[in-house]
Amino acid sequence: MLFLYLVVLVTGVVGTHSQCPNFTPSQTCTCRAMKDKSGDEYSIITCRDLHSEDALQRILADCKELPIFELELIDCSFRYLPHDTFVGTTIEVLSIRNSSIISLSDSNIAFEGLDNQLHLIEIVNCNYLSSWDWTQLSNLKHLMEIHVSDSELIHITDGLTSIQHLDIEAFVFHRNKIQDIVDNAFAFFENLERLALDNNQISQLKRSMFPTKAKKLSILGLSYNLLQDFPEDLFTNMPALKSLYLTGNPLVTINERVFRPVWNHLKLFLFYATRLSCDCRIAWLTMEDNSRKYLHAECQGPSIFKGRLLESIKPQELMKCW
Repeated sequence: MLFLYLVVLVTGVVGTHSQCPNFTPSQTCTCRAMKDKSGDEYSIITCRDLHSEDALQRILADCKELPIFELELIDCSFRYLPHDTFVGTTIEVLSIRNSSIISLSDSNIAFEGLDNQLHLIEIVNCNYLSSWDWTQLSNLKHLMEIHVSDSELIHITDGLTSIQHLDIEAFVFHRNKIQDIVDNAFAFFENLERLALDNNQISQLKRSMFPTKAKKLSILGLSYNLLQDFPEDLFTNMPALKSLYLTGNPLVTINERVFRPVWNHLKLFLFYATRLSCDCRIAWLTMEDNSRKYLHAECQGPSIFKGRLLESIKPQELMKCW
């Protein structure tokens, strides 16, 4: 779930709760004391059913100066997260799930005090995120990942450029209702390694939407959208791209001009549950050495090839194309 940042941790439960605050039963919070692989202790706090900003402030007041690594807020409702609530805490991962929140802050800046600490924000199945103000995150100098899933997010607007100075490594926007992406939305995120836009309602893409200098972009997820074709320059200047997910789109072919710029360095290419027609337009692929990549694409036509895996088709079966 937490792709880039949490994989560096190897955790185990610590026998003592010295790193945890003493919550009262009415605070509906739990704390797990853990150790990383180097033996350093930290804690993960989970709070449920909080329904006021004051309740959150009281809980975090008890957490100051403790090594709190992650804060999980589940089934909560807030008008906003008070901007100074996190001052004095050490939170590196903030996860908000199944909650209602109108704004990330009551000021222009969110998460004051976590400027140099917060690495990952994860928001799953939360209401009122369709008009998220990206500028509120502009102070988070060490923010590496933003995950927003199962929300009402409909548009990726130019507001995202207000945090283009941050070294974001991953945007994960799964299972939202995204219909359109503004030009240059991700253009200036040169350190972006993973962009996941799967399970949305995107019908059109342009090269200008993606990092201009995509030297680190290795994973691109576009599965289960409404994509029917691509501009010929879509995958140009993406030298690090290794994994490309296109499953579940109404795509009918794998155009050589579109995919040639990345084909030789792709290691994983998922293209099943599409409308792929295994005709002369894919003949070029049968001549490629695909032995070092995981390729999953199934022919939907013509009838002679229907149900065949693309990698099973030999060049001689498309002799009429040469």
